[in-house]
Amino acid sequence: MSKLRKSAADEAAPGGADRSQPKVKIAGRVAAELRREIVTGKLRLGDKLHNERELQEQFDISRPTLREALRMLESESLIVVTRGQHGGARVQEPEPTVLARQVGAFLQMKGATLRDVWTARTLIEPGAARMLAESRSAEAVDAMRDNIRRATEALDDPVAYGHLTNDFSLILTRYCGSLTLDMFATLIQDIVAAQHVDVTVRTYSKAGGSRMRELNIRSREKLIGLVEAGDAAGAEAFWREHLEESGKVVFSAYQAGMPIDMVPVPEQGEPRKAAG
Repeated sequence: MSKLRKSAADEAAPGGADRSQPKVKIAGRVAAELRREIVTGKLRLGDKLHNERELQEQFDISRPTLREALRMLESESLIVVTRGQHGGARVQEPEPTVLARQVGAFLQMKGATLRDVWTARTLIEPGAARMLAESRSAEAVDAMRDNIRRATEALDDPVAYGHLTNDFSLILTRYCGSLTLDMFATLIQDIVAAQHVDVTVRTYSKAGGSRMRELNIRSREKLIGLVEAGDAAGAEAFWREHLEESGKVVFSAYQAGMPIDMVPVPEQGEPRKAAG
């Protein structure tokens, strides 16, 4: 019997040393064991977990405790649970947006501002630009050029253009060679994107609209030239300056000192028509 199974059995058994511990604590231990199997690759993406009866026997726990453990993993987007004859729990790749919502909610509760989040961008993205220039990644350059093409086509659509602006920043970290930098950047960009109406539409409506977007595209093109030339120091310095200047424009249209807002306001249904 594994340590986990023995522990769970002891907690459930009459007179067991830990029988007074709550069900959620036992479920947490089961979830931790399954989580380890997932992150270490013992359970791979797409793999289906054993059925409920087998998992109950494996960990010597009740059905409600097992379901609580599975709910924990599902809330972390490590598994997806489907019902029905062919249903069950299956391993899936975690969604960064789920983590971003959690991190964003935590930062909002702490009073983090857009300026604070933007400062983190200026520390991460320039370093990624340096790494791209050092590697002269042709794949990254192709992705950046495609982004510029689509952004040019979206010059008259501030919302679509805003999404492409976020995507361009993510290209830098996606191809820089650091999974850690890429994850941090993804979290930051998701938080920025959550302020989309204010940061994008309001900024462009107050700061010159399409002219500003055209200048932004030129900056992307210049960065590509620095990456292709292998000018690591130049790419890093230029992108840091670009973000600092872009921040000034964004902050002029957005209350940068106000806490970020990660909780969208629920859409209201159409008002009822007056009788008669």
